Amino acid sequence: LVCNDHEAVMDLGYAPAEFLFQKSSLACITGKGFTIHVDNEIFPLWKPFKIKEGAILKLIKTIPGAWAYLAVHGGWRADEWLGSLTTNLTAKAGGFNGRALKKDDAIEANESKIQIDETKILPWGISANELSGVYSPTNEVRCVLSIETDWLSPLSKDKFLSEQFAVSSQSNRMGYRLQGAALSLSERIEMISSPVDFGTIQLLPDGNLIILMADHQTTGGYPRIASVIKADLPKLAQILPAEKIKFKMISLEEAERELFSEEQKLGEIKMGCHERFKKHFG
Repeated sequence: LVCNDHEAVMDLGYAPAEFLFQKSSLACITGKGFTIHVDNEIFPLWKPFKIKEGAILKLIKTIPGAWAYLAVHGGWRADEWLGSLTTNLTAKAGGFNGRALKKDDAIEANESKIQIDETKILPWGISANELSGVYSPTNEVRCVLSIETDWLSPLSKDKFLSEQFAVSSQSNRMGYRLQGAALSLSERIEMISSPVDFGTIQLLPDGNLIILMADHQTTGGYPRIASVIKADLPKLAQILPAEKIKFKMISLEEAERELFSEEQKLGEIKMGCHERFKKHFG
């Protein structure tokens, strides 16, 4: 939306935030859960806007959703670590000195050559409805079979797909702990640590589930009973503690089609935004 390639954006989660722009910029905020105020005027999500030096940007938490993402043209200046600009809070590396942002931090943006002489909403953008899989009103999360799915007892397999599970307040970027019907294995089986991925659903010894999220470890020693499809991971990330999710099992072929469809849609949006950007800024 601001015509970057793979530049750093700012994750804004749960709490309200306020920024003083000390340099004019082209900016955009996407995601869910906040309303935007620029110098006390309400601005929309998902539409780029010019913001002049000295303007104050506020994000106010008013609607359901966990995360918003603030981008500026050129990207935020960030430390690279392991080929990524992402902050890893556990390792205290990457991003902004390897830590979360706090009050009075001065965050620099990379150089931008476009001229900004006013604060103004620009005439392009998208609707969250165009990303229906990410921002659908239902908290249904689709998943596929995993390595140890068949270890579940028949009753637990039924519960997994018929019951709702609440996201625990103990959840974080490493994993979402779920509360709900206790599940069990058909028989007690010891397993060695095995590879896991973003979206892996593991069964803990107490019968509860955990979904591994973006900052997950690379191996785990609990049964992997399913995997959230990649197309539903952004939606999953927007679910707040105490909200409930319901799992739906789909085929691997359907999961691949959904991912291809989302990537194709994002590609079309990117091309359209680049054309509008060139037309506006020359």
